[in-house]
Amino acid sequence: MPRSAIFRSTILVVFSLALLAATGFSNAFAQDPPKLNFLDDLPFSPGVAGGDATFSGEYKVGKDSDEGQLVITALIDPGWHLYSITQLPGGPQKTEIRVAKSEQFTIVGDFQAEPAPELKEYDVFEVPAEEHSDQVVWTAPIRLSEGVDPKSIKFDIKIDGQICKEGGSCIPISNREVSVDFAGTYDVVRAVQEFGDANSSVTIRGEMSSGQVLPGGTITFRLTAEPLPGWHVYAVADKDPEIVSKPTLIAWKQDQGWPSSSPLSSVAPTLDPTAIDLVSQQYHESAVTWTVEVKVPADAKPGSHELVGAIGFQACTKRNCDMPRAASFRAEVIVGEQAGTEPVALTFVAADYIEVSKWAAAASRESTPTEPAETASPQLDLSAVKTKAPSNSDQSMLFVLAIAFFGGFILNFMPCVLPVIGLKVMSFVQQAGESRGRVMALNLWYVAGLLSVFMVLATLAVVFRQAWASQFNNTTFNIVLTAVVFAFALSFLGVWEIPVPGFSTGSKVGDLSQKEGPMGAFFKGILTTILATPCTGPALGGALTWAVNQPPLVTYTAFFAVGAGMAFPFIAIGAFPKLVGFLPKPGAWMETFKHVMGFVLLGTVVMLLTFVQPAYYVVPLVALLIAIWAALWWVGRVPIYEPWGKQMRVWVEASVFTLAIWWGAFVNVPIFMPDGLLGMMEGRFHADVDYEVAKIMSGTNGGDAKPPVRGGKGAELAWRPYSIELLEQMTAESKTVFVDFTAPS
Repeated sequence: MPRSAIFRSTILVVFSLALLAATGFSNAFAQDPPKLNFLDDLPFSPGVAGGDATFSGEYKVGKDSDEGQLVITALIDPGWHLYSITQLPGGPQKTEIRVAKSEQFTIVGDFQAEPAPELKEYDVFEVPAEEHSDQVVWTAPIRLSEGVDPKSIKFDIKIDGQICKEGGSCIPISNREVSVDFAGTYDVVRAVQEFGDANSSVTIRGEMSSGQVLPGGTITFRLTAEPLPGWHVYAVADKDPEIVSKPTLIAWKQDQGWPSSSPLSSVAPTLDPTAIDLVSQQYHESAVTWTVEVKVPADAKPGSHELVGAIGFQACTKRNCDMPRAASFRAEVIVGEQAGTEPVALTFVAADYIEVSKWAAAASRESTPTEPAETASPQLDLSAVKTKAPSNSDQSMLFVLAIAFFGGFILNFMPCVLPVIGLKVMSFVQQAGESRGRVMALNLWYVAGLLSVFMVLATLAVVFRQAWASQFNNTTFNIVLTAVVFAFALSFLGVWEIPVPGFSTGSKVGDLSQKEGPMGAFFKGILTTILATPCTGPALGGALTWAVNQPPLVTYTAFFAVGAGMAFPFIAIGAFPKLVGFLPKPGAWMETFKHVMGFVLLGTVVMLLTFVQPAYYVVPLVALLIAIWAALWWVGRVPIYEPWGKQMRVWVEASVFTLAIWWGAFVNVPIFMPDGLLGMMEGRFHADVDYEVAKIMSGTNGGDAKPPVRGGKGAELAWRPYSIELLEQMTAESKTVFVDFTAPS
């Protein structure tokens, strides 16, 4: 065979085999792509490029100080991550930040990461992987050498490590250079051995047992809080439950790697079972010392180590409370061949309670408590609240639900709901002699309306973290509810008739419209429950506070238990109508009873007016109520048996009239009152506030003070836009601060 033919045949065979292989692999991949490299599933596997981290740096120096901070930021591509600088051996390759030695500065502490890395378990590693995603900021303290110009410092920083894709490839990072810019100066906060100033109600002190320790040894920290006479601090807890009062928190900067015990108190806290929440049940009225032991790892490297901790606390009297405060401390511990015996006083700087609460929530302590010299007291274990009732004994969730049920039952006898309960009693009279099935059905409709509101309240608690009765902090809600209750009161007084069976108030006692119907029963259940929410019967407050901080299923169950307790009497009466056999027979007395209930509802309106904030909304609301009175009087002139068209016309006229008055009361009145009645009352309110402020600022008690123009030129008190920075600055200067604010509506 000619050589050219052999060559052509070889090319043809190779091409055919390649085509066949490609077709076969294509079909195989279409069904189930084979794994060509099992390492692709490992978190450290080599693989494709495409991810990266961008590193940048800056440094800043304290004013008139040789102290400074070096900050390095890593921006990580989506879907990728870096490993921490504290990654333990036996895990993936950690990130290393190498700062070359310089005659211009010295690194005087370890880099600290913010946020802390996320711990993940992989079968291929002996220890959890510590991963950073999206962004991580490392900060280390530096000290400038004498005579160095801060702006002239040069940094030589390189980073080693690897960036990995979630469940896929890794790309090495080697000798990545980081450019560092000067970021200016900052105010240096000097540490103090006693934390507390003239405006503080608590003094914080602390010490550690020694500044030198052997590997595997223990360091004891003692933190003391001493409240002023008449003040108290709350008992220590392992995390903030995010309710009304704030417990004392002792927490450590995350990922320091040295385990600590749970704090132990030197004295038992005072117990107050009548307090509004679990935290405020336990507090200390005199000096208290908390002891915490920190275990030094046996493999700790010799040399200097820095521990960063903080204490968060809130001081209160029986009537008021300070804002939650916090103080942080840094402790330098020398690990060596000899342990020290002399205690070392801790120094404190101001911190943020919210930040301390984050440290506490993220901490996973292995508690190894040791009895201090004094008698240790039971601790406020808020981490166990999900399975314990708000009491000091080991109660089950069933106990809490029983409390909720009992609290709901008591709501039937609270002043908030008595007006509507009275109307429900009348329906029992009307149902006398009817079949048990109909009586039970109507009561179940009432219960359905009642429970529907409790489920709405549970949803507000789960989704929006709204506590019981928190809707009464909303001005719009209070205005609408006041108007609705006022309209019902007018109906019971005979001004108009509600066109809902069971709510109408015709003059004939035996009229069919007087009989309670399903919708009337349902709406009564809704109205009764809404009016019940300002009330908290015995034990109900604690149970609902506990419920709001639980998983959704538990929260819904607890709110349902309250509703079931409130509905229990009506279910019982529906099942056994003879329970209300003592009630008199229907008669003219019912008309008088309705009128009395109308006046009681007007008393409820007065109660609701006390919830309307700011106070200058009250006068416009009263104007609106008078407009509703006039409108419903106009509606009442047309009986409900008149033709539908005539009824619609009068309702439209009444609605237009009410809207016009509402516009004038809350928006504006052209020519006469551009800002409306609300604007006029708000102006008077602020003028009164300014006048009182002027008296305080001028030191007068009589009529000599001149009210300032709000924020105007020459005002004795210059009003400035609110900011948290301005507030902190003014309070740090021990100045009196007036904050003018309104609740959101």
